[in-house]
Amino acid sequence: MGLRVAGARVAAGGVAADSVPASGLVERVRAVAPQGVDAVFDAAGKGALTASVELRGGTPDRVVTIADPDAAESNVPFASGGSDRAKAREGLTHQAALAANGKLHISIADTFPLRDAAKAQTLSESGHVRGKLVLLVG
Repeated sequence: MGLRVAGARVAAGGVAADSVPASGLVERVRAVAPQGVDAVFDAAGKGALTASVELRGGTPDRVVTIADPDAAESNVPFASGGSDRAKAREGLTHQAALAANGKLHISIADTFPLRDAAKAQTLSESGHVRGKLVLLVG
């Protein structure tokens, strides 16, 4: 039957989630997939894990999220990109210490007033930026 995406719009190269509120999610999905769903991939993090588990027949099997760090409350795996939390914490602690001692240097390629955020995005997407682009707010 192939892959069927419900409650999202398909964009070139992948799926871009629309702003889909969790309330009424079960009914909306069942309307387009009355045969049920085989798996749920949550990329929105909008509190829809309870509905996702319900759509899977009450089981968290084959439900995963990359956007809801409270997933454990629903017995759903949270895929954080494969990073070990202890290692990530250790790395961040090290970087914070370097920053506090004035030894962390970040290359800034350019700054933009917030009104020029679209220009900054275009430059970022060009792939030719060496350093960070900074939006100035205020």
